[in-house]
Amino acid sequence: MFLVHIPVWIVAFVVAYFFGTEKFPGGTNRIYLWTTLIYLGWFLGSFYVFYSFLIPKYLEKGKGKVFGIYAILFVLIIMPVLVFSMSQLTGIAADELSEMFTLHGFLVYLLTVAGGLFCSILGILYRFSIDWFNNLHLVKDLENTKLQTELVALKSRLNPHFLFNTLNNIDTLIQENQEKASVAIAKLSDLLRYVVYETVDEKTTIQKELDTVMKYIDLERLRILNPDLVTFKNSITKEFLIPPMIFMPFIENAFKHSNLNHSNQRISISFSENNDELFFHCVNTKERLIPVSNSYSKEFYGKINM
Repeated sequence: MFLVHIPVWIVAFVVAYFFGTEKFPGGTNRIYLWTTLIYLGWFLGSFYVFYSFLIPKYLEKGKGKVFGIYAILFVLIIMPVLVFSMSQLTGIAADELSEMFTLHGFLVYLLTVAGGLFCSILGILYRFSIDWFNNLHLVKDLENTKLQTELVALKSRLNPHFLFNTLNNIDTLIQENQEKASVAIAKLSDLLRYVVYETVDEKTTIQKELDTVMKYIDLERLRILNPDLVTFKNSITKEFLIPPMIFMPFIENAFKHSNLNHSNQRISISFSENNDELFFHCVNTKERLIPVSNSYSKEFYGKINM
């Protein structure tokens, strides 16, 4: 945060030095030192009073009237008096005290006010610019946090209901075919490993995702009398990078809302590509509650541009 103030200090020092040398051409090192310090205090004082005090304490808290009063007092009275007093105390004042109320003294006063006003406005703009930049990053952080939260919620949609059903199916399968049960346990282990560990990254390859989808479909087929009612097609050859588990909610929903133990029910899932576009197609049938027709089709089409 300190680094963003370095340009302000450099500009203030350069301007203060050249103001002093212009006002006292051929002066001594002592005069140049004091004039540089006074002008530096004038510029930076006006800048930081607004940047660090008046804006955060009053303006950003909605106290606009109080901010306006203090700003006017500082620019018109406090800073000119401080500059004049320091000039008198250090003995480098070009004007005598009696000349304050002359036309020349008034012009010097206006010049002091103008310089202080310029630095004050610069402090206001600098403060608002940095606040805007910080708020922009804050908004992005909040958006990222929201996306991460949504992603966690998305991952959690591989719910315990699926796990309970799968474990019950495997338990039944152990009594009938231990070899198939062992394969099912291995697929379930791979699926859980992917959900827990592989989805930490924001992106994963399409091949890993499709491998997980296949394992999920195979486990769901364990509870279906006719597994052929579920079809899966994959013609992906490119290595797309996608968010992990992005397709799983739709596939889970397809199984959830289809009774695949009826011969007229089906699920069709396919992945395809066209140049740099990835297409996802999921269709499932679901029995109606009203006797208009035996079933109807519920479809989802998705496309991802890479």
